[in-house]
Amino acid sequence: MRRFAMMLAVALAVLPAVAHASASPQAIAVLDVESAWLKAIANHDSVALGKILDDEFVHVNDKGVVEYRPDELARVKKGVPYTQSTSEQTVNFVGGVAIVSGVNTVRQGGKIVLRLRYTDTYRSAGKTWRAVWAQETPISK
Repeated sequence: MRRFAMMLAVALAVLPAVAHASASPQAIAVLDVESAWLKAIANHDSVALGKILDDEFVHVNDKGVVEYRPDELARVKKGVPYTQSTSEQTVNFVGGVAIVSGVNTVRQGGKIVLRLRYTDTYRSAGKTWRAVWAQETPISK
């Protein structure tokens, strides 16, 4: 069952990039990083996550707690008891900054336990994008 859950998490993580195939190449590149972020979490891969999160990364989680890059890297090493999938994503650009907003659906044991409206902000870093900010707000039921 655990293996199935992991495969499901990875499959769900790559769906957003496929769903946005009609977006601009620049938007697709950002959404590919979003997918890689979820994949790194699902795979407990702190090395991959470290390549995504900027050194100055800040995360305001759904409880209003401010966390930083070291917090995120430590948590991903431990693993999480849930899977995540994103939807309703939009990507906006301001200079060398990309702002992604969407909905993150969190499942545990196959059951939806939380839906979040989120915003992730990236800076252009050569040929890739680095996450500098993430913010989540729970969606009321």
